[in-house]
Amino acid sequence: MGKIVFWIVVFFVILLALRFLNVAKSRRSSRDQERRERPKELPPAEPTVRCEACGVYLPKSEAQATATGFRCGDPACPRRH
Repeated sequence: MGKIVFWIVVFFVILLALRFLNVAKSRRSSRDQERRERPKELPPAEPTVRCEACGVYLPKSEAQATATGFRCGDPACPRRH
């Protein structure tokens, strides 16, 4: 009876050790993958402007400059206000 209990304990200790190794390997691979997927440089931030008619903020390069400010260029924009 004592030998059976001993081998059962040995079996579960081996399973526990394999589980710890698998978890460590998984964490290491996910950390490596995260480093590979991270962008090297972020694009420069572009200033935003507010549409004078509807109040939506949009990048300055996409806005249409007018005499009184900027417009978003949406055809429905003047009717929203």
